[in-house]
Amino acid sequence: MSEGLTDQARDGQPKDPDSAGTGADPIAVVERYLTAVAARDFPTARDFLAEQGFQYLSPIASFSDRDTFADNMNAIGAILHNIQTAQRFAEGNTVCHVPDVTVSMTGYQSQKVVQIANVIKGRITRLEVVFDASSLRQMIIENESEDV
Repeated sequence: MSEGLTDQARDGQPKDPDSAGTGADPIAVVERYLTAVAARDFPTARDFLAEQGFQYLSPIASFSDRDTFADNMNAIGAILHNIQTAQRFAEGNTVCHVPDVTVSMTGYQSQKVVQIANVIKGRITRLEVVFDASSLRQMIIENESEDV
């Protein structure tokens, strides 16, 4: 079953950091965050992240504050082509998305990703993204070999 972002998540982006709200539905918060990322609107995506105690983990990077993470997303955002949610699960404040992410590096490449987000008081406090990073590692190794 394929499911894109909900209408609630498409209803607009926050104009200020407080618009995510303290009682916001965790699914809506994460889907609005993903909508902003897909639109390469990283300032808005940043607004959904907790100011204090934010943590991001993936096979290729980790961050412990939202500003550094948002700056990194902005820097690599040019390769992002598309995000399409294939599955979504939620239990309490934990939301899991399984999106197909398409990036343009050496041509377009799509990959299923698992993103687990914890939402507290309307803000994402933790993001863990799991994916096969072997093609990225191989490309980095090849680029380093060419520089030598």
